[in-house]
Amino acid sequence: MGLFGVPSRHNLLGPIGLLVTGWLLWLFIGAWAITPSSVLPLVMDAFAIKETAASWVITAPQIAALLAGLPVGMLLDRFDRGRSVLLSVLLLLVVGLVNTVFAARGQYFALLGSRVLGGFGLVTIWIAQTAMITQAFPAHREATAVGLFVTGYPAGYAFGQFTGPLIASVLDWTATFGVYAVVGFAFGLAFWLIDRGIDTTAAGTDSPTRSDLRRAVTNRGVWGVGLLSMLSYMIYMIFNSWMPTYLASSFEISLARSGLYTALFPAIGILARPGGGYLSERVFGGRSRPVIGISLFGAGIVAAIMGVSSTLTLMVAGLVAAGFIVQLQFGLLYTLVQRYVPRKVGGTAVSVVSAVGWLGTFVGPPIVGAVIEGTGTYIAVFGAAVALSVGGLLTVVALSEPAVR
Repeated sequence: MGLFGVPSRHNLLGPIGLLVTGWLLWLFIGAWAITPSSVLPLVMDAFAIKETAASWVITAPQIAALLAGLPVGMLLDRFDRGRSVLLSVLLLLVVGLVNTVFAARGQYFALLGSRVLGGFGLVTIWIAQTAMITQAFPAHREATAVGLFVTGYPAGYAFGQFTGPLIASVLDWTATFGVYAVVGFAFGLAFWLIDRGIDTTAAGTDSPTRSDLRRAVTNRGVWGVGLLSMLSYMIYMIFNSWMPTYLASSFEISLARSGLYTALFPAIGILARPGGGYLSERVFGGRSRPVIGISLFGAGIVAAIMGVSSTLTLMVAGLVAAGFIVQLQFGLLYTLVQRYVPRKVGGTAVSVVSAVGWLGTFVGPPIVGAVIEGTGTYIAVFGAAVALSVGGLLTVVALSEPAVR
């Protein structure tokens, strides 16, 4: 047996290569998705818009992800996933370059539309790569491999929060889209080349029937986990999208510095997401609800404390704590939902949770932006996080958990 338990007959460049290149691809996809938030004042000045309109630039890709998530999850079992990833990465390359052109020309609605288009590629890559990496590793290492893989997205958020202002200072804020897209394409191409030598894309012989799919998408447990996903990702995106602007305006620091501090929030997910799986397996006998409950309860407490904090030191410490506790549950949502349905429709269940989670990332920042405009205070950021945490806890209490299989 080799590294990660991969049989020695497997070329290590295969499964490990997929994991590494897939992770690096998401480093740049995540940066492309979140980068406007780290330069939001520049975006507002360039287009002469307010907070709500500016936040749509951040959340625009989630529109397509929300609309396409479920059908993409159903279709990918019948198509070559590797080729789907390659085509989607090519789409993101074109979109990223076009984003830069539209932003430089001050074409706000064209920028929004092109970022929506990029969201179709984003969600296809997410669902396809998750399935491919799962199949590339032996069963007893799937959770570890996928747990590591899903840290690429928060790492990308952190990378974008930190490097966005730096790229803006050297080139221009409009260049960030194209820079991330070009480098991301290189890793996407590498992923596809490695996948060509591994059997991860062939559809299974026991394809789900229409009735199987219908039962999966109407299962109450699946939608209960979906609701948890939406609420949790709303909390996650509220912090990611509004904290750079809040820190810069409240503590009179530069955007580069506020972006660096905010980058700590998603970056800690590199430890938190695998950590949630470890807690579930080692402390709670494989059960997920206790860890999800701890995550939501802790998120509400930390958000409340941050809302009354008056020093930058406490705020930064709160960002680290909030980033860890919020993301503790994220990997578990994708494994828990599959226990409500037969294994052959597990991908469909994952696509439900993914699509509803995209909804949370899509609606969270604009709602808070509207509240900020109406109240004139950024305290709404923390109040919204507390309210969403309470809603999530009520959902956890009402949700039954299937036996660990």
